[in-house]
Amino acid sequence: MKRNSILAMLLAAVGFVMTGCSDDETGGLSKITYYPTIELLGDNPMAVAKGSVFTEPGFVSKMNGADVSDQVVVSGSVDTGNTGYYTLKYTTAKNEDGFGASTTRRIAVVDTSSPYEGLYLTSAEGYRIREGNEVKYGASYPVLIIDNGDGTVEVDDLLGGWYRDRAGYGSDYALAGTLAIADDGTVTCVESYLEGWGDSHQDFTGTYDAETGTLTVKTTYADMEFIQTWVKKVIE
Repeated sequence: MKRNSILAMLLAAVGFVMTGCSDDETGGLSKITYYPTIELLGDNPMAVAKGSVFTEPGFVSKMNGADVSDQVVVSGSVDTGNTGYYTLKYTTAKNEDGFGASTTRRIAVVDTSSPYEGLYLTSAEGYRIREGNEVKYGASYPVLIIDNGDGTVEVDDLLGGWYRDRAGYGSDYALAGTLAIADDGTVTCVESYLEGWGDSHQDFTGTYDAETGTLTVKTTYADMEFIQTWVKKVIE
């Protein structure tokens, strides 16, 4: 009897401890959590003309089926007087358990008077060759080109977003570079640098088609070849 009583007491103590832990972990939380969502309308990334007025394309945020778009906070700004990339951050309202959501939109301000400058999109059919094996990009990624006005342009990623966007490594793994575009459309690379790994390209060849706003390039980097087509995004 004494042994059974001790066993019963131990089981009761374990049950109390387990119940106490469960209460602590879930205290203050509702039984069902409805997470807020946010969807950006319009392009992302998007291109706007230098000197124009930026108009927010809009967004939709919902929580438990209700529209809460009016509770979204937008941070950041776009200076259409200066070319370059700008980022806006959209943060939703939080639910009763303190969970929210956020997303970003990248806006490229470009000088439309330049034949070269613009936001380009890589072709999903582009590919990388590594040790004889071809792997396609599989999606379109942005490439920003800024005209220096002297026959050269600055390109934010000569790898067309392979590591920065496709692999998700971020901007430190974009191969930024300066290209020279000749009158006959021949494109050469003046210099390049990839900050994340502290190195540059090995070889580069390219052509520019002014009629279609298309660059066809081959960048050799780290003994790999990146075969790409960049098409300038039309600003409507």
